[in-house]
Amino acid sequence: MSGTTDLRVFTLYAQLSQGKQLECFLPTPVNVRKVILATNIAETSITIPGIRCVIDCGFVKEKSFNTSDGLDVLKSVRISRAQAWQRSGRAGRDADGTCYRAYTKREMESFADATQPEILRTNPTSMVLQLLALDIDCNNFDFLDAPLEEGLRSAYKSLDALGAIKSGSVSLITPLGRQMVQYPLDPKYSKLLLTASSFGCMEEILSLVSVLSSDHVFVSNSDKNEMAALAHAKFQSKHGDHLTLLNVFNAFCKTEKPKMWSHDNYLNLRSLTYARNVRRQLAEISERLNLVFNSSDDIEMLKKCILNGFFENIAVLQRDGFYITVSGNIRAKIHPSSVLHGKYKPNYILFTEIVQTEQTFLRQVTEICIEWITEIVPFVKNIPSR
Repeated sequence: MSGTTDLRVFTLYAQLSQGKQLECFLPTPVNVRKVILATNIAETSITIPGIRCVIDCGFVKEKSFNTSDGLDVLKSVRISRAQAWQRSGRAGRDADGTCYRAYTKREMESFADATQPEILRTNPTSMVLQLLALDIDCNNFDFLDAPLEEGLRSAYKSLDALGAIKSGSVSLITPLGRQMVQYPLDPKYSKLLLTASSFGCMEEILSLVSVLSSDHVFVSNSDKNEMAALAHAKFQSKHGDHLTLLNVFNAFCKTEKPKMWSHDNYLNLRSLTYARNVRRQLAEISERLNLVFNSSDDIEMLKKCILNGFFENIAVLQRDGFYITVSGNIRAKIHPSSVLHGKYKPNYILFTEIVQTEQTFLRQVTEICIEWITEIVPFVKNIPSR
């Protein structure tokens, strides 16, 4: 190859804006080498022309259900051998290519043959409720891949706490549970919607659940980090991330030029549009259930309502600066993406999910008061001391 060779580096991941994703597919000028840093979105979903070399790190971020504490955890895990061969196939699709693996042949031999079926690693709570609505007991159901017994026990316990079932020698679905199953959501989100009217914030919870059901709305841009941070700052709520997401979604719904507005504010148009469509669907279901549509600017009532569904996701600040979760006693810190990161640390918070990388983080957090726990969810016991 004559002349100098430059590198042009692209990133490719699900939360990246559509325009940025399409840049990976554009041809580069002569003597310019394209380097793409991709998540497993590039493993099976797409084929990028001209790829001659793949470097496989051997890891993937995967959401799994921790049966001991009933929490969803996003963590980095080893890929399977099937995934390894799938990744190697990304190179040489239209010409000869090479795959370099950042692990030894002996390590690869220790990998699982195939990826674990999703039913074995995700939260079975919604599935259990759906089957109970059909008068099917999961403990006697002939699954192709049966969930772990410990996971099923955790699911039944969670549904009992949510009021969706009545436990006994035989678990029976309650009237509330039959309403919850009408929503295509995790039961904790359904519980939020079904109780929001009593807290006077149905409109707000509809919007919040919708945006939580979509992918991340904030777009990070390494070239314009400061500008993105300034754009995001105007939506931030001192109460935490759930109120911040609500501010973003409400502003998006009011704008007349959503594409330009999302671009200028470094927000994911696709995620926000999806959330708006989800909200429309959830509102239709709520109307069929004859729920009252009300609205309130009372932040305390809104946070109490969120606590009513996320009571399993409470964490308490410790003297060393870490948080301890009520379920599982997991030590973690607030995720760097949170508006509360690096600022005032609330004594009590609730969170949406746990992320495990080199450290354990709580993502999407909101400050709460301990008095609310006694008032709203008095059955929550064994709260760690500070």
